[in-house]
Amino acid sequence: MLIANMRQEEFPDWMDETGIGQIGVFHLERSRRITAEITAYDEDRDELIVNVIASNRVHPSDGEQNYAIPVDHVLSFVPQSRDMQSWPYSDPCRSAPSSLGRFLLLTTLFLSATIGSIPLFLTMQGPWPLQQASVITYTLAVTWLTFSASRENPRYLLTCPAVRPQLPRLLLRHFAFLLALMVVETAASAVHPRLTDWWNVRDAKGRTPFEFALLLVCMALGFTQVYTNRSLLKHAHREFSH
Repeated sequence: MLIANMRQEEFPDWMDETGIGQIGVFHLERSRRITAEITAYDEDRDELIVNVIASNRVHPSDGEQNYAIPVDHVLSFVPQSRDMQSWPYSDPCRSAPSSLGRFLLLTTLFLSATIGSIPLFLTMQGPWPLQQASVITYTLAVTWLTFSASRENPRYLLTCPAVRPQLPRLLLRHFAFLLALMVVETAASAVHPRLTDWWNVRDAKGRTPFEFALLLVCMALGFTQVYTNRSLLKHAHREFSH
């Protein structure tokens, strides 16, 4: 049930078929018909918030996001199977609910890759302390950026049937990028003593041009991996949904 606190006498029968993430056809007043995905319910305004998939009117237009449908304007609602819709609404994991475990995992990864990386770089010991610390921080950051959601990018769930078959390929790709990261850092460390003094002049924040340049190269490597990872997962979702 979408609205748990609505009084029984006010509850339209068709709302028994609704829920967050449900796709269906809304039959409205004046012969309007909208196929949409329900994303939220505004209790104060008594409106359903939907993403419009198709409409028989100019307004709302196909693809319109966060369109409000007053509950009292709905004559009926007919649920539809997600796999009958066009991409991305056919995505089997699009409506999967968020979980506390996923939130805690991504939050831990984010904090470990940012705040936690500072003492890691300061205390790491061994023949290649920079490479060891970078591998850990790089892995945490890439994992978080690959699977987390943002305003422009969808989330990807490890439990999704479209994602699971891609995990071995993602793991192999990650090892290749880690190897490239270590090669870059090792080469930079070897070249560093031969550079002019300008590369070691610290700015007001205590950074040298050498450190800044190395950071940019490593970040470029990481964002390249994240972009290709997400492209792979997007393609996998699309293929799974057809």
